[in-house]
Amino acid sequence: MMMQAAAVIAAAGEGLRMKAATRKQYLVLDGVPVLARSLRLFLKHEKVGQVVVVIPPGDADSVREMLNLHCPGEDITLVKGGASRRESVGHGLDAVSGQASLVCIHDAARPFATRQLLDHLLAEATRHGAAVPVLSLSDTVKEVNEAGFVLATPARESLRRVQTPQVFLREVIIEAYRCAHERIPRATDDASLVEMAGRPVKTVSGEEENIKITSPRDLALASIILKGS
Repeated sequence: MMMQAAAVIAAAGEGLRMKAATRKQYLVLDGVPVLARSLRLFLKHEKVGQVVVVIPPGDADSVREMLNLHCPGEDITLVKGGASRRESVGHGLDAVSGQASLVCIHDAARPFATRQLLDHLLAEATRHGAAVPVLSLSDTVKEVNEAGFVLATPARESLRRVQTPQVFLREVIIEAYRCAHERIPRATDDASLVEMAGRPVKTVSGEEENIKITSPRDLALASIILKGS
């Protein structure tokens, strides 16, 4: 039997690249806010027993009103975010029930992840302790210095683009965050913290349509994806 899971949705970002008055996670996509669309995957999944949403300080009332309209009757825990994504997700992890054996961490601005992907991640995280969705690269990649000069050309065959949701055994991600506080490493995703803690991370095939909405162009692409679904 699959282990009971909790979901932590990172929705505390400012969304500066969107250049809009509204935070990217609150933007409306075909009548539904992006955040609400991202939550539905977890709210509808029978293995996810708790959903925690980490939001900017001061947004609780407006977010609760939005969720009551678009996710009526759902039991959703709202948690105030911190000064960084890592700190915000850490607050979300603090709110996860001890009954959850698995934790899914997801970007609020990724509304198109599918149940099939989540099922695969839950299964692989149960086996290996950590699982993340990845995509192969089609472009050549260059490592550059701060002045813009090329340092190296890594072999793209071994490189991957990483998406969310990322799924972990609860004790694995809790340990990784504890180590992060001790070492204060720089990390751009949660799996990086698990790697730094010396744990293996299993990859699974991601989804091209599982885009992260960070710019006006992404929002336009998301509208096209919706029309084609």
